[in-house]
Amino acid sequence: MKKERIQADLLAVGDTVPCDIYTAQGRLLLRRGHVVESESQLERLISIGLYDPAALDEGGFPRAGGQGRVMHEFSRLPSQTVRDRVSIFARLTGVAGDLEALLSATPAGTDIGAAVRSAAAIVKECCALDSDAALAQILLSEGIRYPLRQPVNAAVLSAILFGRLHHDDAQVCSAIAAALTMNMSIVELQDTLVQQKDALSEPQREALRLHPDQSVQALRDRGIDDALWLQTVAQHHEARDGSGYPKGLTGQAICREAQIVSLADRYCSLVSARAYRPAFAPRQAIKELHGRAGKSIDAALIGTLISAIGIFPPGAYVKLSNGETAVVVHRLIDPKHPAVYALHQGTTAPYDPPRKRLTASHRDYEIVGDVRPEAVRVKIDPNLLWPPSATGETGGAHLPS
Repeated sequence: MKKERIQADLLAVGDTVPCDIYTAQGRLLLRRGHVVESESQLERLISIGLYDPAALDEGGFPRAGGQGRVMHEFSRLPSQTVRDRVSIFARLTGVAGDLEALLSATPAGTDIGAAVRSAAAIVKECCALDSDAALAQILLSEGIRYPLRQPVNAAVLSAILFGRLHHDDAQVCSAIAAALTMNMSIVELQDTLVQQKDALSEPQREALRLHPDQSVQALRDRGIDDALWLQTVAQHHEARDGSGYPKGLTGQAICREAQIVSLADRYCSLVSARAYRPAFAPRQAIKELHGRAGKSIDAALIGTLISAIGIFPPGAYVKLSNGETAVVVHRLIDPKHPAVYALHQGTTAPYDPPRKRLTASHRDYEIVGDVRPEAVRVKIDPNLLWPPSATGETGGAHLPS
């Protein structure tokens, strides 16, 4: 049988594969009917997988026996376990909603430690289940109030960076909690500033300068005594060259956790629109941060950021060389060539459904530019492009032997 490179639109995390997939040497990678379990497995299958087109009918199902038989056979395979599925976007939006009560309506004397740690655990779980969807939330969550969106987005990116660096798990939990609460003392001010076109007033500048220490005090007043959590909040605006605030710390005096949360915070701030400027495209934000590498930001962390999210992270809108407008859905091995879904071409009607493109597979699909979100004529459903993720086996599932 003549084998061809597996088509990306035949595969998705959490779905069964419709045919046997092989390496170029003929070794079986994944048998028909087994589930693609993770993003890394999907990337490997797309990168090196081959299949026999003759084994598929036009609907993407093996010919022999018909669709009904195929689905029956699939349901009996050991790898297709009954699972609970959750929307990464709904979970992270829920964290933002929980933060609203924790940051704005919790009086001093109330212990918020368990609630914030629970929120941090949800962020961490979402990044583990589908880091592409979690990264997309950073760019697609404009509808959430900024003082809630920003800490959740920074927590997501922090979790992904810590994962890339294989950081100690207990320290990661404290740092994610810090990212969620670092701006606790300026929630109302952030609401004002995101809509403000004028220069900062002197009282606003002073409030910003003091907010790390004031947020630490607010956390202490609400039962937080985790030293690393508090230190990360206190130092999240410090810079290695001493140009940060409130204390002007330098170099190793700034804990590693604060440096990582700070980088995540800066990136997420740049890719968010303000009244006085549009959102930076991710590539532009990375370039801006790279310009500070070795000065206010550790150059090694910039490298980690690029390797973690790519040049075109999930959720970014891009222009392809064939004129199509697309949204990035999955990072692949080459950070310059992600998988995307084309939404429309020029002034033509939007594609229904969107069309999957591998940007490294054909010259027509190469990314040639960034597209501002407001220029996209299609309102996407994130749960369509990043389907709900499996959280694990349900307790009562029984599979045939």
